[in-house]
Amino acid sequence: MHLAKPSWLAHLDDKGQRTSIFSIHVHPDGSRIATGGLDNKIKLWSTIPIIDGSKARDPNVPTLLCTLGLHNGSVLCVRWSNRDGRYLASGSDDQLLLIWEWDKSTEAWAGQSIFGSGEQNLENWKPVRRLTGHQSDVVDLAWSRDNTYLASCGLDNLVFIWDGRKFEKLHKLDAHQGFVKGVTWDPVGEYLATESDDKTVKVWRTSDWKVQAEISDPYTSSPTTTFYRRLSWSPDGSHVATANGAQGPVPIAAIFNRGDWKPDVSLVGHDSAIEVVSFNPVIFMIPESDDADPDSASVGSVCAVGSQDHSISVWVTRNARPLFVCQKPFDHSVLDLAWSPDGTHLYACSYDGTVVVLQFLNNEFGTRLSMEEHDKILAKYGFVPKDPIILENTTQLDMEGTLAITNKTSSSGRIAALMSGNQELPPPPAVIITEMEKVNYGPPSSAPSQMITENSNGIKSSSVSGQAIVTIQQKPSVSGGPVPMDVENAIASGSSGSINTQTQQTITLTKDGKKRIQPQFLRGLTSSPSTPLRPPMPVPMPMPTDNVSAPAINGNLSNTSVFSQSQQQSVSLDKASNLDAPSRALPAGGIPAILIGNKRKESFASEIAAQSNKRQSFSKSRADSVIETEGYPLRSGLVPPSVTMSQVRLASHKVKDYLAKDRLDGTTLKLECFNNNVKGPSQISCTRGKVVVWIDYVPSSIILLTGHSQYSAVACEDGSLFIYSSAGRRLLPVIMLESAASFLEICREYLLCITQTGLIYIWDLRNLKAIVSSVSTAPILQAATLSSDDFHSTVSIISACVRPNGIPLLVTSLNEAWSYHLDMKTWVRVYDPRYSTLDPSNSETSEVIGGSILASLESMARQRGGNIGSLAYLRHSGGKDTQGKAHVIGHLENQLVSSEMVNSPTEYKRLLFAYAQQLADEGAEFRLHELCMELLGPVNGQETFISNDQTRSNWDPFIMGMSKRQLLKEILPILASNRALQRHVTEYGDSLKKILKID
Repeated sequence: MHLAKPSWLAHLDDKGQRTSIFSIHVHPDGSRIATGGLDNKIKLWSTIPIIDGSKARDPNVPTLLCTLGLHNGSVLCVRWSNRDGRYLASGSDDQLLLIWEWDKSTEAWAGQSIFGSGEQNLENWKPVRRLTGHQSDVVDLAWSRDNTYLASCGLDNLVFIWDGRKFEKLHKLDAHQGFVKGVTWDPVGEYLATESDDKTVKVWRTSDWKVQAEISDPYTSSPTTTFYRRLSWSPDGSHVATANGAQGPVPIAAIFNRGDWKPDVSLVGHDSAIEVVSFNPVIFMIPESDDADPDSASVGSVCAVGSQDHSISVWVTRNARPLFVCQKPFDHSVLDLAWSPDGTHLYACSYDGTVVVLQFLNNEFGTRLSMEEHDKILAKYGFVPKDPIILENTTQLDMEGTLAITNKTSSSGRIAALMSGNQELPPPPAVIITEMEKVNYGPPSSAPSQMITENSNGIKSSSVSGQAIVTIQQKPSVSGGPVPMDVENAIASGSSGSINTQTQQTITLTKDGKKRIQPQFLRGLTSSPSTPLRPPMPVPMPMPTDNVSAPAINGNLSNTSVFSQSQQQSVSLDKASNLDAPSRALPAGGIPAILIGNKRKESFASEIAAQSNKRQSFSKSRADSVIETEGYPLRSGLVPPSVTMSQVRLASHKVKDYLAKDRLDGTTLKLECFNNNVKGPSQISCTRGKVVVWIDYVPSSIILLTGHSQYSAVACEDGSLFIYSSAGRRLLPVIMLESAASFLEICREYLLCITQTGLIYIWDLRNLKAIVSSVSTAPILQAATLSSDDFHSTVSIISACVRPNGIPLLVTSLNEAWSYHLDMKTWVRVYDPRYSTLDPSNSETSEVIGGSILASLESMARQRGGNIGSLAYLRHSGGKDTQGKAHVIGHLENQLVSSEMVNSPTEYKRLLFAYAQQLADEGAEFRLHELCMELLGPVNGQETFISNDQTRSNWDPFIMGMSKRQLLKEILPILASNRALQRHVTEYGDSLKKILKID
């Protein structure tokens, strides 16, 4: 054994003094090590000059390869992923985990100097994910043997399990009652072991994440002064070595067996508490003695122990005495140990800021077993090695190369998102306040001060009460063309997007007349959210709909529109597109409703008459709970008999003396209604500035109005409905509904109306036909769960709109989103909040990103809380759990068809890529065939692998304006990521090439 202690390997503070090194780990190829220190930095070092001291003086041999400095606290743990070492995980006392990846591309900035020092980065390691969830220091990390999972533990008494590929939070283990200071994986993948200051070691089953065993005997008298309790699982899977054990006053490293989980070996000899133990990753054939017959050697493991007595010992598990002892190579406690992949070098770091490497001869421990022999030993515990898949053709290799290039391209912009602390949530929408809203929503003294600047692109940057919001207002185009790409990018990225907007600074004057400018914190150059490795997608322009001001609550604007991002941003774009943004006409808290349920009691037949009398005598109105949006209420609206006899009863609107809707065309077009307090007609007027465009009178009092530049509609309290063209021409005679309207909205040529009896109507005003007629909302208001013997306050409709394809989208107070399938004639749930998570960092960004419909629904549900997240663990279950895999695929399939239902092409494309990746990961051949056949369609003149009964006769080559075959072309490289599917993928790829060539 030889010892090396490089003096040049150090973490230095601002004064050039050594700081503590808390963690050390060796890359799987043995060429580099990573260290984390008190200076908040991670440093990557070459192992060549460490092992060979003479190389350290060679200027052509690098020592420091890279310095990573995005943590805001001490780096307490660094761990490379196994096998290829693609990722480096780091944990810090800033409560964050960062995942780093080496960018080997030619455009990488390797070779640039590190800010504030003379060091240079020779390798470019980029942060690819930022994982949040811990509420205190993250002190230890561990990758599973096949990199399926990443486990983290911390001083918040919690253990988190993360997906090793997508880095989603899968599980939270909270059974410990003290700081969790160590974590290790079973090499078979069946268990996870953790050690805590509650003086227990817990073994968790990975099948259901329940506690398999709890060991406490060797730790009852152990001190709690250790910084770590880093434990280790033996490479043969049979033992677990633990730190900080004690037999009375004697410190020990306790080792317990797999299966009975009882400590049967204690490593005794250190004078102070043990901080860390680490098994050599290699299994050896160890002889009985140096002179023994080599054929008598038996299988054994080698374990290293680091203690607070500044010493390191190396043990063979079957011997009672240490094989080697390195007495006090440090001046302080040993904090971490790491073996090289070949088992010949042991690296150790200390609180004194130094690193020591112990070099062993090749046969010093015995004869190393091969990887095949290693796998055979693990097979007795159920380990099944994965056989390598042989490449069968060059097409597969080309697809793998295409996927790698696409993944590299799609990861751009991730560094800026991590530096700014941005999460997957879309940025908050901009709020545009009209002059009338300024009057109605509170006195001038309560309004925040606002400063606005505008650049040449027509982008206004507003500073309101110290917070910057950006509203995109494109100047009118002469040709009426599309919005420029720079404006579109600004919409997609929010106030910190790709357009550099100027922020107004606060200037004050001192008594002597000097100006003082208050400095502002700059979060970063951009704030594009961190995204997984997926092909980039073009962001389509949001579909604008109607916009009505929301009610005021204590002087604040309340927005209940489901389109919290893309369509709210279109409010400021309606000037350019001549279309309108979504309605905000719903009162805060939604439309209150009561209904009689469908669930019958056993004695229902004998109570029909009594319930009928109760229905007839019930005429209570919930109008008092509706918050006025404009005007002064004159009286409550009339309640027709149809409402008193209806199963569903929505709130009625009060009659107000004045109603108005501004900016029907995005500029000056305005619709106003004037109701009389006495009997007489109500006036409707449409004006453009001071010019009256048209005027009309209706015989009943008006309770709702909506419109845009092409159509307008008003609803009266007697149930009548009037529809007008842009010139004020009545398109139809008066429409008489069974009851008055509770909600009214126009999107393009579609008019949505929800009546007080809970019936929904959608009309196509351009073709004058009904899309949805007299469809009850009772199914989405949980009528089937309520008994029919009384009236019940049920869920409210908090948001309603009609999509540009003419289908309704309703959101209830349970945060569920419902749409009506026009062909199936039934309600379908397009969003279920039970599968969402409260933690934005745990959002499935591989599924839904940005300000599209499903993302907005999830963002709104996360903000509202309620019944969110009760089933979220199902869509994150994975690994070897068959049930979990089925839930993941099922959830993706549900999201995929939902995005098609609500006409969200951007989300559909992203979800399709995520679905294809999941199919590839699971090797789901039958689902792959169905997906590819649906996208490929019929093959002209060929019946090779697609039969007529498998392909719909009415196959449409497009979906939401996107070519299905082009989508198939883009997902084939993703499906090819699993070589076990290469024959199927190649077959579909060849057929696609023939079809495209013919076309």
